[in-house]
Amino acid sequence: MQRGGIELATLTNLDLSRAQRAHARHYSVGDVVRFRRGSGKLGVAPGSYATVEASDLRRNLLKIEIEDGAVVEYAPARFKGVEVFRKESRTLACGDRIQFRAPDRVLGVANGEFATVIAIDGSQARLRTDKGRELAAANARLRHIDYGYASTSHASQGATVDRVIVNIDTERSVRLVNRRQFYVSLSRARHDARIYTDNAEALARTVAREQLKPTALENLSLAQRRALRKFRPFDVEDSFAARLKQGIRPEQKLQRSRGIRW
Repeated sequence: MQRGGIELATLTNLDLSRAQRAHARHYSVGDVVRFRRGSGKLGVAPGSYATVEASDLRRNLLKIEIEDGAVVEYAPARFKGVEVFRKESRTLACGDRIQFRAPDRVLGVANGEFATVIAIDGSQARLRTDKGRELAAANARLRHIDYGYASTSHASQGATVDRVIVNIDTERSVRLVNRRQFYVSLSRARHDARIYTDNAEALARTVAREQLKPTALENLSLAQRRALRKFRPFDVEDSFAARLKQGIRPEQKLQRSRGIRW
């Protein structure tokens, strides 16, 4: 890599849930809202951006500056199909590795695709993707990128590389470090995989953990379960008919003529 480099303005997705995006308190001044769908009322086109200028928490409203410079009121609870980003910056030089964090149809790149900077100046960059394709892009277009030297196991699914270096922190929760994550991380390599960890003795136990998706009831405490008036736990060994019968009131039971005997 060359010394120095060019600083680019980038956007980092805040990954707000739908419920969070509906409340003004989850936005900060300077955040960027991207509208996947257009709005004639706001005067924004599909794919356009707006910057948060102020927030009114009592009325749950935001003031945003859209791309033509106009400032309009935006009710986040009334709009769907938006993403929220925070402004950051990345300094890139020839030889740097980058990863696209959003698809770009104009450039023909997919979300998660990697590329290497082969030339860059104050206005544009030339990139070579890992598939061998070269492309030129204006610096202003490279808003949804990040350094491509490391990625999460989730983001690397489907990718194949010559060598893999896996960092595993055994103090992390089972949601982050588990059997599936360990398999995905190691299986990306063609030729060589190396593991770095904070505790070699605990490593085997940590990566052997299973992370099963819990049901809604499993996330409740025992006291919360008992408070549910209609919840009656049953033995999984009970017959199907007995379990079905448990959840149906007498007036709802099927007639014998329908083929089920109680």
